[in-house]
Amino acid sequence: MKKTLLKFILSMFCMFSVLEINADEGLDLEMAFFKINKEVKSLNNEILSLKEENEILKETQRQNSEKIAKLFEIIELNSTENKKKEEVILKTDIEKNAFKLYSDGKNQFAFEDYEKAIELFISYLKNFPELENVADSKLWLGRAYSQSEAYIDSKKSYLNFQSSHTNHPKYADSLYELSQVLIELKEINEAKLLLSKMIEEYPEHTLIKKAIQLLEDL
Repeated sequence: MKKTLLKFILSMFCMFSVLEINADEGLDLEMAFFKINKEVKSLNNEILSLKEENEILKETQRQNSEKIAKLFEIIELNSTENKKKEEVILKTDIEKNAFKLYSDGKNQFAFEDYEKAIELFISYLKNFPELENVADSKLWLGRAYSQSEAYIDSKKSYLNFQSSHTNHPKYADSLYELSQVLIELKEINEAKLLLSKMIEEYPEHTLIKKAIQLLEDL
């Protein structure tokens, strides 16, 4: 743009010089003005062309900026999606490991290796306190302690289960099982209260006859 203006000024200077010379020599001034006008139009066209090029350049820069912004959005989105996939895989692996630990505990109980079962259920509760088999692990831990004749620990496990899982499908079973543990601990009155509660609240339960008979025997 600056070069064009400089060119225009120099051209004008030259043309005025020509006018002075032409005036002195008596040449046709109209022709001289025609040439000046032609130069002016040519320079105006160049200026307009430069303006258009500048506008095109600005528009190109704007479009490139938008493309770069969109590219960064795509990169960030892909990064977020990959992170989510990694979290899902990690969560799945943790759940698999937890379920295996819980299943192994039940298997050891079935094989009457109660000490190993206790170890596995304790490990599950320690390492996976928020997963779905926590309540069942507490219940099976109470049962394993009971079979090992560790009645005080069994009582603690049953009470821990009952305090947090009153809506569990095996809650009524735990009342009957805990009453048996209390009998072993010579806590007869507490056992009677539990049996009475079970009989009153779960009259249709499959263990109801055993509960009534056990209460009568006390």
